[in-house]
Amino acid sequence: MPYQMQNGKWRGKRMINGKIKTKVFPTKTEAKKWEVEQTEENWQEQIETPSVSWLDFATAYLEYAQERFSKKTMSEKKLSFRRSLAIIDKDMPTEDITVKQATAVMRKIGRESSGYAANKARKNLAAAWEWGHKFYGLPKANPFLDADKLPADATPRYVPPEEDFWKVYDACEKQSDKVLLLFLLHTGARIQEAFRLVWSDVDFEGQQIRLGTRKTATGGMEYAWVPMTSELMATLRRHKEQSTTLNVFVSKAGKVMTHRQHFMRTACERAGVKPFGFHGIRHLTATILAHAGLDLPSIQAILRHHTPTTTARYIKSLGVQANKIDAVFSHKKRGVEVTNFNASDRQDQIGTRFGTRR
Repeated sequence: MPYQMQNGKWRGKRMINGKIKTKVFPTKTEAKKWEVEQTEENWQEQIETPSVSWLDFATAYLEYAQERFSKKTMSEKKLSFRRSLAIIDKDMPTEDITVKQATAVMRKIGRESSGYAANKARKNLAAAWEWGHKFYGLPKANPFLDADKLPADATPRYVPPEEDFWKVYDACEKQSDKVLLLFLLHTGARIQEAFRLVWSDVDFEGQQIRLGTRKTATGGMEYAWVPMTSELMATLRRHKEQSTTLNVFVSKAGKVMTHRQHFMRTACERAGVKPFGFHGIRHLTATILAHAGLDLPSIQAILRHHTPTTTARYIKSLGVQANKIDAVFSHKKRGVEVTNFNASDRQDQIGTRFGTRR
């Protein structure tokens, strides 16, 4: 029997010899008439792609994504589908979803959370639809991509003053925690890159470190070598003398770390500074290098961004002339002379800028 879809149209459905054929009609009468006309003989014509329900599609896509994306990204994708099910019926054929329904999903998320959260859900669901177009034959027209973005207030990430970073550093009771913070500041690494770092990734002779990330288009691991400052190299040498594990940074029990959920919040409270996170240190690294005169392409290479646009967002507050800002005041505390930076010798560039704090 035909059934009415949420968009008001009627879908006829017939199964013959285990194969399903469906077709959409404006009225129930037309859909019912089509069902009666379907026979094994006339099925030699092109058969419409069997439909897949929204819930089954979500399950299939998330299983695919599980193999390619980080836990954080997967949590975002799962939340996007979970929120969509408040508007889109779980049994609705995926190909029948309209721009109107996609917009309704976003508006509901916007009301309950924020425009930013709605736009993030739009991005995740649109990406899933593109995958479905390739593997499930969904229409090329992407209802989530066609839905307009919601207004979202830009909330700039808090980048701590350099002096606050050093207050937190000094407040750390464990030397291993200080090594981790110094590593993050001098490399601009993401925290997960630090957690997966092994000693074979540290090239003391070449004065460089290999970092790996899954923040790629395919979700596969991508590696890049970044320069190692003299101060960081000396610190890591001492740290290695005390290490008995394959990984550079491990837990108190000697196990590989996957998260340190409350570490930064506790450390900031102990230091008496405004809270900031691990990623704020990455932004601080970009800010320090930009203030010191390092050009955008060099900062991009150090942070390993695929596009300069991403790097530009990191130093947006510095303006388009970031490499020309007078960095004298930021150097006074360290007593380092301002130099003209170029991309040919990044070890000297970064080492000169960070130098020795005391």
